[in-house]
Amino acid sequence: MPGLMNTPMVVASLTDAYGGNVEEMTKIRDAMCPTGKQGDAWDIAYLALFLASNEAKYINGAALIVDGGFTSVANSF
Repeated sequence: MPGLMNTPMVVASLTDAYGGNVEEMTKIRDAMCPTGKQGDAWDIAYLALFLASNEAKYINGAALIVDGGFTSVANSF
């Protein structure tokens, strides 16, 4: 379950909502994340690699949140 991600697809689909200003969009979305930055495709890829590894052999049927703490902060209000 990815949170706010900074990927080419996200940038292309949301740029108009921020007046075409990609830097401003990135700055606003980064500020929304407790870590101070959005995730990227590598964050999801690393989770996939972990799940494909032997270390995750007993994990199944789980919804894993990869959002830099966004959900934790949102649920604390």
